Amino acid sequence: MLFRSDLRLDDRKLVAYGRRLRELTRETPTLFVMNNRPDLAALTQADGVHVGQDDLSVKEVRAIAGPHLLVGVSTHTVAQARQAVMDGANYLGCGPTFASRTKSFTEFPGLTFLQTVSSEISLPAFAIGGISLENLPQVQASGFSRVAIASAVTESDDPKLTAEQFMEALNRHEHVH
Repeated sequence: MLFRSDLRLDDRKLVAYGRRLRELTRETPTLFVMNNRPDLAALTQADGVHVGQDDLSVKEVRAIAGPHLLVGVSTHTVAQARQAVMDGANYLGCGPTFASRTKSFTEFPGLTFLQTVSSEISLPAFAIGGISLENLPQVQASGFSRVAIASAVTESDDPKLTAEQFMEALNRHEHVH
């Protein structure tokens, strides 16, 4: 695993890892999105940057990294999701849906939030927070076909198999709808 939420790397190491990740993803359909750091996203030629509610705005991210960078925004309420759309975000992270081992939250907008976003907003949106193979069908039933996952894969006994199972379930659902 390259980055863990409890691991803090200095900027030089982040840039080195980012450049390596760019090398690995350049000729693939995989997008490389840097978390919270538009400056390092620009330096590493990332495809995008993802920011939270307490990070820089979409406008500020674009001022640093340029107009072509994908910008994603974490949202926890419908008002935040609507604002991210108006601000020019390219995609949304929506949640937390369930309790997560990578971040601590006191409130969980949950599946009701996902249903509202799915019915109101046309931007690509990813369900985040505690997504597992067991609760994935609930997420999909809420109207979401995209998920952001971490510990479900990284803490699995067989991360490759778990990632493949997620892809299979997501692809199967996508063809049904």
